[in-house]
Amino acid sequence: MQFLSKIMISALMLMFFGAISHAQTSTRTIIVEDVPQPDNFYRVSASKTHSGYAVPRFVSLKYGEVNGRLGPSRQHPVLWQYQRKGMPLIVVAEMDIWRKVRDINGDESWMRKSSITRVNKVVAISEIKIRRRAKDTAAITAIADKDALLDLIECNDSGWCKVRATEGSKGWVKRASLWGSGPL
Repeated sequence: MQFLSKIMISALMLMFFGAISHAQTSTRTIIVEDVPQPDNFYRVSASKTHSGYAVPRFVSLKYGEVNGRLGPSRQHPVLWQYQRKGMPLIVVAEMDIWRKVRDINGDESWMRKSSITRVNKVVAISEIKIRRRAKDTAAITAIADKDALLDLIECNDSGWCKVRATEGSKGWVKRASLWGSGPL
């Protein structure tokens, strides 16, 4: 069994490193597409997880540089290096000190639990108008650019979320214009 596992890991590493060498020799293509909606989760209640929190759940990056790995150990190769403190992620699985996370693009990797925090952040998936109240007709207090990182204060049952921008302006935006605000 151990031998078979080593063969499977070796095959995965060859596929991974083969993809990297191919990417380095080919021209770079930028693909612009809609942000995928989070789905296809295996749900686990809080009482059955290492952390005591339900899976799936939103978390945020605690640091400005975090490695996302192929598997749950430092021996696994780094798939991604995330470089945006506060970026929201979804925990889709966990074991002891490792969390498997899904990012805004739908990519998954493993990272140490010490690299993430329960502080709620969201990303604007388009340019959004931050309003004084949770109404389409309310006065606009600020405008956030696409990909702006905002603090999530709360969301209501009407599909609006209260957010705070980095410079301190607060207000309400439609939940559908944010990534990281659930529901999962």
